[in-house]
Amino acid sequence: METIDSKQNINRESLLEERRKKLAKWKQKKAQFDAQKENQTSRNNIVTNSLGAQRTADKFTERQEQVKEKLRKRKNEFGKPDERMSVKPSKKKSKRNKVREKISFDFSDDDDAKIGHAFRSKEHLQKVAEHDDEKDPLDEFMTSLKEGEVSTIKSTYDRGDILDVEDQLVALEGADDENVEDNTDSSNIAKIAKLKAKKRVKQIYYSPEELEPFQKNFYIESETISSMTEVEVEELRLSLDNIKIKGTGCPKPVTKWSQLGLSTDTMILITEKLRFGSLTPIQSQALPAIMSGRDVIGISKTGSGKTISYLLPLLRQVKAQRPLSKHETGPMGLVLAPTRELALQIHEEVTKFTGADASIRSVCCTGGSEMKKQITELKRGAEIVVATPGRFIDLLTLNDGKLLSTKRITFVIMDEADRLFDLGFEPQITQIMKTVRPDKQCVLFSATFPNKLRSFAVRVLQSPISITINSKGLVNENVKQKFKICHSEDEKFDNLLQLIHGRSEFVDEVQTEVDGESSDVEEVDAKAIIFVSSQQICDFISKKLLNAGIATCTIHAGKPYQERLMNLEKFKREKNSILLCTEVLSRGLNVPEVSVVIIYNAVKTFAQYVHTTGRTARGSRSGTAITLLLHDELSGAYILSKSMRDDELKASDPLQVKELHEMSGKFEFGMKKGKFRLSQGFGGKGLENIKSKREEAQNTDLELEKGDKKSDELEKKNNNLRAEHDNEPESSALIPKLKYELFKEPTTDGTLIFYAKVHINDLPQIVRWEATKNTTLLFIKHETGCSITNKGKFYPEGKEPKNETDEPKLYLLIEGQDEKDIQLSIELLEQKVKEGVIKAASLSLKSTKY
Repeated sequence: METIDSKQNINRESLLEERRKKLAKWKQKKAQFDAQKENQTSRNNIVTNSLGAQRTADKFTERQEQVKEKLRKRKNEFGKPDERMSVKPSKKKSKRNKVREKISFDFSDDDDAKIGHAFRSKEHLQKVAEHDDEKDPLDEFMTSLKEGEVSTIKSTYDRGDILDVEDQLVALEGADDENVEDNTDSSNIAKIAKLKAKKRVKQIYYSPEELEPFQKNFYIESETISSMTEVEVEELRLSLDNIKIKGTGCPKPVTKWSQLGLSTDTMILITEKLRFGSLTPIQSQALPAIMSGRDVIGISKTGSGKTISYLLPLLRQVKAQRPLSKHETGPMGLVLAPTRELALQIHEEVTKFTGADASIRSVCCTGGSEMKKQITELKRGAEIVVATPGRFIDLLTLNDGKLLSTKRITFVIMDEADRLFDLGFEPQITQIMKTVRPDKQCVLFSATFPNKLRSFAVRVLQSPISITINSKGLVNENVKQKFKICHSEDEKFDNLLQLIHGRSEFVDEVQTEVDGESSDVEEVDAKAIIFVSSQQICDFISKKLLNAGIATCTIHAGKPYQERLMNLEKFKREKNSILLCTEVLSRGLNVPEVSVVIIYNAVKTFAQYVHTTGRTARGSRSGTAITLLLHDELSGAYILSKSMRDDELKASDPLQVKELHEMSGKFEFGMKKGKFRLSQGFGGKGLENIKSKREEAQNTDLELEKGDKKSDELEKKNNNLRAEHDNEPESSALIPKLKYELFKEPTTDGTLIFYAKVHINDLPQIVRWEATKNTTLLFIKHETGCSITNKGKFYPEGKEPKNETDEPKLYLLIEGQDEKDIQLSIELLEQKVKEGVIKAASLSLKSTKY
């Protein structure tokens, strides 16, 4: 028992000893903290008491003289110090003795004064005054505060590597939370504010010594190709869908995979696993051009193999470069895509070709997915990054640019380049290009290529080669085009049901053979895609089809990203599935089993029709694209009549063809008179209008800077508006009231159709921009279900339409089935315009430099 008790005592003593050590450490740290705090307080006291220090010192001196005089008198009364020391002190000290001892301890004969912490003598104040002539104590105090703040920020975040990116992400996420802890340090708040500021990528200027040399040209022309004459090359290009070349020094097209000098593993993958027999026209010409190190603009129809055309040269160039070191995250190759779905699809193609090759790692970085996972993968190093421009900018600006570096990027690819710029990604792409080395290789691919985008490509690319495949007819020849003109929505929906039930008739005959053995038609996968014009119609048709016993996979921009991804995977996985979607999936979607595409709502542009029909007939397969037209959809009839081939029109119902030509003729006649206008592009903040907007903004700034008279007049107008709207915020007073006209017309069925014209031509420039923004119009459509479109054209001040044939002034046409919906649409429009103007005004104030 004694041994057990002794052991327990020993354990207790050891624990007590550890606690004593911890307590001693804590006391030591607390003492240091108190000392720092006391020093800071003393600095504050120096500044705050500097003005009254002289008076305090004078009073203190008088008090000191009085105390010394009292001490001399007491010395005379009690005798010499030696005699006092010989007297035995009593055990009980009197109150007078205690005071005498305290005073004698504080002030002795040898010292003139022992000054307390809050007081200073005259001599000391004189020294301080002399010192103040050299440095102001207030300036020293403020400098010390700034140094202390900087030191706290550095001690909190300055780690010297990229491992603190996750901490910054946590700080950013915590900054949006309302329940932030009260004891948050000011340095953390300053850092969060800095991280949440607008991200700007710094331009990198490369010197010739910094640029690490890399190989571009990997193409060696085979003997059979080099022996071809110019006439034979022209005949070959004509047979390959009439290839048109612009630019000098373009290599001759190839006809076999073996003529490209690919590795054995790549050849086995292409010919045996992927079963790519012959090259497509774009691959025949683009592959040798890109492998020879040239910048290329590729224009080809959908499903023609553009992805393989740039992936094979990219992988070849990445393998030939120096591997990434431990401190390099990469990438070497960058692929930019306009949508998440297309980026994921490109990433899947990259993983197919890399396979078990550990030397090439690919990371897909898109918005809507978890950024932390992408950061973790990038820290390990990635040779290829497939990303959307916005997310790539986010990663590029994290941790002051230490997470991701563009110094090793030698190959940049922009897939669906026209859509990238049509969606407003021009500023992001321009910033990215400023950070990449100037001698990079750049490739742009798309099915359509407007002239304005071509001018941008010429500025970015160096002596590019333009390759256009079948420029006269961009619709895939493997797509059979059909149409049906309906005279009511019910008739259109009945035709849709018939097409869905009979979609097995459109299955490609190639699909009836699997691995060389024949199979029943019932086992063949007959997928269908139905394209509609809006989210509301998509949800409405989905419910009607579900009531008819037909389940669909629905995808549109209003659904969460995870739901969209799950529905897309379900559509790919299940046989005979149906995908119901908006134009969000009209580009880049590659599902080879799609046998029929049904365009339920007429398209607005030629480019949209080309990409929508291209979702079928992928690769060497064939497919069918069927358009359901209403009798009043004249623009859709015009596009369809220009796109369909003569043999397809002959195979259609003659009465339907006659009606199609009549509708197309009405629209063409209306365009000549200025009544109708064919939409150009998909809308958004693209290159179609960005140049004109910039010039208009610059002209406005020049007019405002001409003199003070105009600014005074504007100020008077604004003051009058403020007087009329005293109850509203100050910024809202600058927004005029929207003027509109409400109409109602009876239909053949006896019902009424309501529509309104909102006149916006004479409104201020910023109000017009906010009212006609694509996001504003989509929001109103989503909330009210009304149709809202831009009509007419903009007339500057002092100009009017000359006659009735001219287009009217710019206005918004709102159509709906109920007057309340029209009124709600106008109210929402005013609200969105007000929010946009206030936001734009606040941003302009923040960006102003003084």
